[in-house]
Amino acid sequence: MNQLKLAFVPVSDEIARGWLDRVPEFDSGILAYPTTRLLCAYNSHPVGFLPVHKAAILETLALNPEASNEDKAQAMRDLVKAATLTASSDGIKEIYFLGTDKHVIDIATKPGVGFEELPWKIYRMKLT
Repeated sequence: MNQLKLAFVPVSDEIARGWLDRVPEFDSGILAYPTTRLLCAYNSHPVGFLPVHKAAILETLALNPEASNEDKAQAMRDLVKAATLTASSDGIKEIYFLGTDKHVIDIATKPGVGFEELPWKIYRMKLT
């Protein structure tokens, strides 16, 4: 297998848009995100494209076990609001959290909070 060359191409690249639009899961809105860069793997012709953008990941939420459910819900709303402000100031347009606690998931998916369950598995690569 030969190593391909890599380059950034404009997000308006017509070949990339044509290929990406054929992928059912592709969200074309991400091409307008201020942090999106479009990678291209190529030899004499393009072989693949990959849009990459920054996202915020909410890490482990630690709530006081003695707090009322109302205070816990309000704490989560306020902390998410602060994370949203931080992300927005950095040009980030998506926030993710990995839900394992049913109570937290119930709060996060209530109308007005803003989170939606995604239908895909999530994978992580830690960089050293």
